[in-house]
Amino acid sequence: MKEFSTIVTEFNGQVATLWLARPDVHNALDDIMIRELCAFFKKIEEDSQIRLVVIRGQGKSFCSGADLNWMKRAFGLIAEDNLRECKELSELFKVIYNSSKVVISVVHGNVFGGGNGIVAVSDLAYCIDSAKFSLSEARIGMAAASIAPYMLKKVHAADLKALIFSAMNFNGKDAVKYGLLNKSFPSQEFMELYVNSHISEILANGKFALIESKRLINGLTDQSMTEEMLQIPELLARIRVSPEAQEGFSAFLEKRKPRW
Repeated sequence: MKEFSTIVTEFNGQVATLWLARPDVHNALDDIMIRELCAFFKKIEEDSQIRLVVIRGQGKSFCSGADLNWMKRAFGLIAEDNLRECKELSELFKVIYNSSKVVISVVHGNVFGGGNGIVAVSDLAYCIDSAKFSLSEARIGMAAASIAPYMLKKVHAADLKALIFSAMNFNGKDAVKYGLLNKSFPSQEFMELYVNSHISEILANGKFALIESKRLINGLTDQSMTEEMLQIPELLARIRVSPEAQEGFSAFLEKRKPRW
């Protein structure tokens, strides 16, 4: 598989490990990482030997959401390019969600914004109790548009509204309570022991039985593709170049309160 600049891949038998590899910015998503993640999942789909993908983050965090400097550059993009980038982000979550592989997110540190989207589109997700989660898009004048359909598959609508409207921080135990993750552990060591054991249990099952079971469960729980869902990239493109978002980004980068 080709070399990437923002992700690192490892292969061990039937398991592929995908490391988000921008530790200096807590693995924040930018346009390059989004395209490389999409490319990886599309390529791995062709590899019949790989049955399971484990997503991890290098450094102190799993994924701190969107790179704000990248998002701020959207203000200078023409409308066509802005919309294309928003479509690429929506495509990323769709590609991971529809993967025939069993996808597991193993989480630590910060999990903000789009990082929650990666967790939500994973089949299984585990974290340590001290992991810090937040859906903080509204604090910078943005909306959790691309991840909302997948968050709603795991988090009750009333809880999701509370998390988005407050932009509150919550820990690993809370994330399990909300349904975003499967289990939370007191330490990295305990989590690794469990994840390794669980991977062995998964691989002991029939390959095609797992693929069909995943497809069935996803299909039974999918919402109908409403006009609103089809328009999510357009909504995100419009919001991220709005005056409110421009002020929100500027305030965050300048470490001040937004003027609204």
